[in-house]
Amino acid sequence: MTESKSAVTPPIGQALNDIVKRVSETRFTLRTEDFEAGRAAHSALSAELNDYVLPRINRARTPFLIAVGGSTGAGKSTLVNSLVGRTVSPTGVRRPTTGNPVVIHNPADAKHFESDHYLPDLPRSTDPESPTPGVVLIADEGIEAGTAILDCPDIDSISESNRALSRRTLLSADLWLFVTTANRYADAAPWALLKTAAVRSTSVAIVLDRVPPEANREVRHHLSSLLSEAQLANSPIFSVAELELEDGLLPHSAIYPIRSWITQVGAEGTSLERIRSRTLTGAVSALPGEVRDLAAFAQSQEQAHSRLAEAVESRFGAADARLTEVFSDGRVLHGEVNARWQDFVGTGQLFRGLEPTMARMRDRISAAVTGKHDAATPLHIAILRSAAVSLREQAIAVVDEVNAEWRNTAAGAALIEERPELRHVAAGLEDSVKSAVSGWSDEVNALVRDIGQGKKSKARILSFGVAGVCAVVEYASFWDPRRSAGAEPAAGQGAGVALNLAETIFGEAEAAELLASIRQRFLTVASGIVVGCRTPFDNALRLSAVPARQASALRSSGERLEVAL
Repeated sequence: MTESKSAVTPPIGQALNDIVKRVSETRFTLRTEDFEAGRAAHSALSAELNDYVLPRINRARTPFLIAVGGSTGAGKSTLVNSLVGRTVSPTGVRRPTTGNPVVIHNPADAKHFESDHYLPDLPRSTDPESPTPGVVLIADEGIEAGTAILDCPDIDSISESNRALSRRTLLSADLWLFVTTANRYADAAPWALLKTAAVRSTSVAIVLDRVPPEANREVRHHLSSLLSEAQLANSPIFSVAELELEDGLLPHSAIYPIRSWITQVGAEGTSLERIRSRTLTGAVSALPGEVRDLAAFAQSQEQAHSRLAEAVESRFGAADARLTEVFSDGRVLHGEVNARWQDFVGTGQLFRGLEPTMARMRDRISAAVTGKHDAATPLHIAILRSAAVSLREQAIAVVDEVNAEWRNTAAGAALIEERPELRHVAAGLEDSVKSAVSGWSDEVNALVRDIGQGKKSKARILSFGVAGVCAVVEYASFWDPRRSAGAEPAAGQGAGVALNLAETIFGEAEAAELLASIRQRFLTVASGIVVGCRTPFDNALRLSAVPARQASALRSSGERLEVAL
């Protein structure tokens, strides 16, 4: 067991395995306001664990990896080529020059950089000019066995993917050789990464490229003070003057101090293991904080999903409760239905103060259904049409309500943009409503006919006619005196007459039971239509679901590592 591996005790190893598991289970499925930052944090932490930490604690030995990183045009690739002694990494005026990480290694270490071990999700290539994103592997006998040099993509590349890959490859290394220039060493981009190195206790050496001789002392002094402020005071600084290249390479004298230092680090096993162990220990020690940050993003996902789910539940719950009110307070009986009812009972005579006997009314209805004046069919049609319109309005209203509430959140708005079915009710709603209301009417007809088979009500139902009786009970079923405070007086009067008729035909108790059953059957049908409208929202929630309590699981794993440390 190497010294770097012994630094990882069994409790730390177990805690790290738990973190790896929790991070792998974390999902960012909703485009919350912090979605991009959360995905980036998740990707970075996953990469650090898989690219750097796990290989160094799970394998007896990995090559000591020196990453050469820096800003666009700083001269990274030229330095790498010069250190190796030949052109292995592309250089030029095209930006970004280095698009793929280039690993220069001893042939004996080739197996360590196969896809199973290093940056496993990226393909391998041996062509530095390859346009396909991947790791370029260059075997070179001049590189000491057990040591490898990594030319990273530009940290401030115009390509976002290159910037992300640059950070990832830097964090996969044991030591950074950070290249900057005399006029760009104070830029923000390098220092954001250098501060990350300080937090992780990563060893860093600075190569100050293209330094005018007259400015060398002043620039080195200022750079040293910046490194001290960044907690990197012990980082060596190498200056490389502005020189003519020889066959595309820096003169031997210009890079001799850097090459000697790298050779010394690689040759001295104690020094190399000390750097490796310090970087690994620092990376592991920084993990609890990174896990906490990721947990905060994961919790944002959970909260966003819960808010969307609560909106669906509350709006559709309220809509279901609202159905009872809508189809019990008499509003279905307004307008055309009320007009057809007056025609049905006798051109409105009842509402002019006349009170014909039930016998006279029965005769009138009986005449209607025997062909003299069929007023039952227009009433029946008007009732079904009004009920269908009201039901459709309720379905549309609840979809619009949920849609509006989701649009008030970044996650919900993104889902609506991705899924057109969330913006409106389904195209088949009209047919579904008609079918549901028609089916309910058929049930009413079957109930009336079934009751008509009994001796008690048979004569009266036949006397009034099945169609007329159905129209009466359908009309009366949309009226519940307990919910009719704001109803039109005419609707209330008509419903009262319908109730009296129903009681005359069936008996008071039986009529009450029948009307309650008919009303409940309609509410069940209506509820089914409205519930069907939430299916697209439920599907969207199911497909964007995040693991339950993923944030707390992450926090627990981070705390476990913190205790083990």
